[in-house]
Order: sequence, then structure tokens, then C-alpha cells
Amino acid sequence: MDTKHIDTMQKYTTKKSAKRVRMTMPFGLKCNKCDRHTDKGEKLYCFKRAIGIDSTFEVEIYRFEFWCQCCRSDFSIVSDPGRYDYVLESGATFVAKRFHRFPYYL
Repeated sequence: MDTKHIDTMQKYTTKKSAKRVRMTMPFGLKCNKCDRHTDKGEKLYCFKRAIGIDSTFEVEIYRFEFWCQCCRSDFSIVSDPGRYDYVLESGATFVAKRFHRFPYYL
């Protein structure tokens, strides 16, 4: 039994005011530690936390804390109600487009 993994999960679940949810990635990104790509539309578990309220729209701003599936390093994105989008905060690099081996039109 891998006790390191259990200790890691206990560290995450003891965070206060965080709700564990499953979310679809809104864009592609690459982990800064192991260079693993996470594609747009991939579903990952994360912790959702309210961090404030946008003064313009009076909507809550959320931080979504993910961890890499390969190396378990943390990365987070923040909702941006002003742009109707998400902003990559830390731990990963934005990837504009992934190129696939086979074209889709075949």
C-alpha cells in the first residue's frame, strides 16, 4: 500500500472551505515540472474555493486547484467573470493548440 499517496490526499482533504469537484479543463496546458500535456476537455478532479467577489458583476471568483496526473505537482486556475473565462494562475503553462498525428478530416 502506498502511504505517500494517502498522506498527499489527506493534505488536500484537510483544506478548509474547499469543495472537491470534477471539472473539464477549459484550455490546454503543460505542467512546469514534468512537461505533461493536459488537453482541453479532459476531466480532472480539483478543489474549488471561493476567493472573493467581483465588484463589477457581483459574482463570486473561484480558484480551482488541480494536481498533475504524472508528478502530483499543483497548478491552479482562477475564474475571471469580466472576460467570461479562466486565468492560469500558477504551476503550468498555457498551450494554445495541440497538433495531432492524424488529421480529423480522414
